[in-house]
Amino acid sequence: MELIISQILNAVMLACTYTLVGIGFSLFFGAMDIVVFCLGDVAIAGAFAIMALSTVMGVYASLSGILPAPISGIIVVFIGACFTAGLVTLMYRAVIVPFEGKNINASLLSTIAAGIVIRELIGLFYPEGRNPHAFPQLLPAGLIGDNVLLSWRNIIIIAITFIMVMLLYWFVNRTKTGLSIQAISQNKEAAIMVGINWHRIIVITFLIGGFLLGIGGFLTASYFNSLRFDMGAMYGLKGFCVAVVGGLGSIYGAIVGGLLIAFVEVFVTAFIPGGTAYSSVAAFLIVVLFILFKPEGILGEKTVEKV
Repeated sequence: MELIISQILNAVMLACTYTLVGIGFSLFFGAMDIVVFCLGDVAIAGAFAIMALSTVMGVYASLSGILPAPISGIIVVFIGACFTAGLVTLMYRAVIVPFEGKNINASLLSTIAAGIVIRELIGLFYPEGRNPHAFPQLLPAGLIGDNVLLSWRNIIIIAITFIMVMLLYWFVNRTKTGLSIQAISQNKEAAIMVGINWHRIIVITFLIGGFLLGIGGFLTASYFNSLRFDMGAMYGLKGFCVAVVGGLGSIYGAIVGGLLIAFVEVFVTAFIPGGTAYSSVAAFLIVVLFILFKPEGILGEKTVEKV
């Protein structure tokens, strides 16, 4: 029983790392009908920025000298998330705007190329960027009481994800800008006709999505306790799978998809002999089955095109 509870907790934590990048895919696809394939690399770039602030630049140590360590950690993570918000917005201007209204395949290829550029820049310019790095312990790792299954790190990762999702829910459903994002997602032409500034809303969407990606990169690095410059490729691919399974364009579908993919991976690893080698295969097989039999995803809506 203890083993099952432990694996459930691991699956929930892994789902937290997948969910935020999956939400990023859904946000951008809902707003622009474009899959931005470099989101995993953007998130990992945010994690590298947080690591640089903590180690190379010494910002975390300097802040800890005048502020409590948790507050210093929050400030460093916030700065890193703001960096990814700016990075993904710059990427939108550089590799998506030039292809608006043109061949959609060019936009897809340009986002893939942008991910490769981000990955290689990290490998080239970060100190020893192509080597694995131990991620700084910004989250407390101690156990909660005598319970070996619960640590402060686990609870904080889950709590941060929950808070981010709740804040996003509030923003999308309770603010004028959030309702404008929904309007553009549902019918771009009608939203423009009623006076919504489409370009402004898209930029805000990218800023919000980029901030979430920065938090997601931090949670992923904290979960694995390590960071590599090429982690973004697989992380982005898993995030895309999460969005497809949940329903591409559905924020809440990304949450459900993240849980499903994470539970499949963790349980295959834990309960199938040699399952570690097949965990990703099982996750991608789930995606293939959804594409074949339920392409709109768990919470996605079927669309009918009239010719």
